[in-house]
Amino acid sequence: MKKTFLACIALLTMLGCSKSGATLSESNITNDNAVTGQRIFAQVNYLTDNPPMTYQWTATGGVLDIPDTAPYSTYWTAPDVPGTYNLTCTVTDKTKKNMTHTFNIQVRARSLESNLVGTGLEVITISKETEYEIGGIWASVKDNKLRFITSQTNEESIWSMNFFTMLNHTDPTTQLYTLWGVESVGNNIIELTSSTETTLVCGTCLNIDKITALAQDVTDTSVLWVGTESSLNYYTPATDTTTASWTNYLSAHVYDLSEGPDYVYAATNGGIYRTDGTKTPIYGGDTCAVLAVDNGTTSPEVWSVVQGKIQKDGQQLEVQPSVVICSLDEDPAGNIWCGKYWWDGSQWHVVPGLDSVTIVKSVASTEGLTYLLSDSGALYRW
Repeated sequence: MKKTFLACIALLTMLGCSKSGATLSESNITNDNAVTGQRIFAQVNYLTDNPPMTYQWTATGGVLDIPDTAPYSTYWTAPDVPGTYNLTCTVTDKTKKNMTHTFNIQVRARSLESNLVGTGLEVITISKETEYEIGGIWASVKDNKLRFITSQTNEESIWSMNFFTMLNHTDPTTQLYTLWGVESVGNNIIELTSSTETTLVCGTCLNIDKITALAQDVTDTSVLWVGTESSLNYYTPATDTTTASWTNYLSAHVYDLSEGPDYVYAATNGGIYRTDGTKTPIYGGDTCAVLAVDNGTTSPEVWSVVQGKIQKDGQQLEVQPSVVICSLDEDPAGNIWCGKYWWDGSQWHVVPGLDSVTIVKSVASTEGLTYLLSDSGALYRW
């Protein structure tokens, strides 16, 4: 899916005529009315007769993340304190003349939102969009259309699919998305790319099994991992010298797959497997959820749900949330989510307003907002 703010970047190399220094041609910001902890994108387009120009970004609060290859833009994460904040870019041309442009951003306290897909509609499952610095989620709405949701977007797709297992990825070059989804028991995986629909038939999956998890390989993104109630399998597409093939990796009940920083990790009834070819569990126990996150070392941090308890690197946390479900995710701030609870490194917090609601899955988007799916199919955003 293309993002409108990315489309603006092509304008930034334009040069115009200005004898009094750089002149602002265009400015864009994805959201000037944010919530605490939300990530937004801003960019400016200045014209000058005296290139090159340098850019300096400052903010009165929050965190700046300026791309090395695009200094005319920045990502800004709102602070945890509501208020009015200024995000300023100072542009200086070769003659040392400079101009400034300031974005005024209102940051409000975070609150719980509901009815994201409409009253009476039931969401089956949700899946995080991970390729964008600011991404949302895909939601499969029962007997309705698939929907892409962010704080600024709520779009229906052209497909009416009842996906119970779903995965999405976006081509970083073309910005076109691909969805893989499973509608029922069997070995068929529906692949949706732009306006094209095809079906992958898992040749090593039993047609009486349920496909429970999907993941894109980390070392070779053309490879698709498929977990079922009895096996872990992977699909290798055709190349100029080979034909497409399916391979059975191991026999186990696969509950969950996590695309870690180094490999795909599988949560199974026999423990956690890292798909590095060893086929030996790195941690034991009947594991229904796994999350491998980058902690800045050579080995990722592995979170899991084992027999109703949350573990970190194979060791049970001393403090557990009141309710542990088979769902784990990490938000941009590094908090670990398990349903309606998040772990900040020292204690668990619960989303206000959901105390009596049963949450079955949570997805922390790269935008900094968390989406929570209830057992009734209601979709919330925090």
